[in-house]
Amino acid sequence: MAKFTQTVRAVLTVTMIAGLAACDESEKAPPPVTTPPPPTAFTVGGSVSGLSGSGLVLQLNGAADLPVSANGNFHFPKPSAKGSSYTVTVKSPPSSPVKQTCTVNQGSGTVAGAAVNNITVTCITNTFAVGGTVSGLSGKGLVLQLNGANDLAVAKNGKYIFPGARLPDGSDYSVAIKTMPARHKCLIKPVSAAFDNDTLNIAAVTCSKKGRRQ
Repeated sequence: MAKFTQTVRAVLTVTMIAGLAACDESEKAPPPVTTPPPPTAFTVGGSVSGLSGSGLVLQLNGAADLPVSANGNFHFPKPSAKGSSYTVTVKSPPSSPVKQTCTVNQGSGTVAGAAVNNITVTCITNTFAVGGTVSGLSGKGLVLQLNGANDLAVAKNGKYIFPGARLPDGSDYSVAIKTMPARHKCLIKPVSAAFDNDTLNIAAVTCSKKGRRQ
């Protein structure tokens, strides 16, 4: 009986030692958490609105190009260093299917401690004055009309422009003769040209007196 008791005590002693070893393992301090360094570079971007086609290219600091094909958010893929200055400009305006002019707002500043996302690019479709030429006129009474509403009295040969009328690029138009000058016959020939960057030359009006060949 005494021998059995000694054996049991030996087993209990071994069990206690193993338990203490397990406690020592569980009470060890966890490894330190490594905190990543704060970012030192951030993206530059914003949003585009009013875009109606393709061809828009934005540029960052005169070097990094970013084609933009749709309205919505944009950002230049390469981050800019914290504390560096940035300037966003329009390198190429939209050109197809219509020509547009895009304006950049809040396009320059300094990169702080976060991504730049407040740049706004607003695009509007270019508009043009509408006109043409008149030849062979030798009297008063000629009245032209644009799109059935804008009347223009023409009293002499040369260039004419419909006052106060501007058409968006890509829009339809119709020039007609509302009133013919007395004893004249006038014909309209469509043309496709431009007097300058702001005025379209779309209709050439040729007049002749009745009884004479044109």
